[in-house]
Amino acid sequence: MLYELRIYEAMPGRMPALNDRFANHTCALFAKHGIDMLAFWTEEIGTSNRLTYINVFPDVAARESRVAAFGADPEWRRVKAETEVDGPLVDVIHNTFMGLTPYSPQPRITTNVQELRIYEAMPGKMDALHQRFADHTMALFEKHGMENVGYWTDQVGINNRLVYILGHRDLGSREKSFAAFQSDPEWTRARAASEVDGPLVRRSHSTILRPTDYSPAP
Repeated sequence: MLYELRIYEAMPGRMPALNDRFANHTCALFAKHGIDMLAFWTEEIGTSNRLTYINVFPDVAARESRVAAFGADPEWRRVKAETEVDGPLVDVIHNTFMGLTPYSPQPRITTNVQELRIYEAMPGKMDALHQRFADHTMALFEKHGMENVGYWTDQVGINNRLVYILGHRDLGSREKSFAAFQSDPEWTRARAASEVDGPLVRRSHSTILRPTDYSPAP
């Protein structure tokens, strides 16, 4: 399966209109053209003008044909024109094509808050990073109350990134879970053993997300 992570930066003051368009039109048109949707999120902390979502396709060819059909749909063109009579809703679009790692669960959104985490591996350390997640990190996340939603790597372009999503009951639970995870002796041992020749992660980025009202139910 091909997963497409898309992040929209809305024009100033246009975030409500962008959410309305997705809720009232875009999601239904995606479904009409066979574009599956994992979830839609807005940021719980930080930037308030970004919409993040993930679409799912059987493969690249299906993605190209279905997105083309969506873009050519007269209903979409009418809706886009009507909603942008006062100017565009979206300033910048970021998209990433991803595939699930062998150790990833089948992604499902079941919690109130999610956390999108992106790791850039040190040169030559991607395999070791995967191994640590598969053998240690995922089980420790679950041990401390965090849900493993999905793990992906880039299908196009950069090949040293690990993208994953964790599920949390709420922000307070997230803080407690990570504190317990980081102080767990088993994690301390696993990290030390895996980094005997140097760290595995060069850079990491985390975004706390909450599903929109129109995000698909699990």
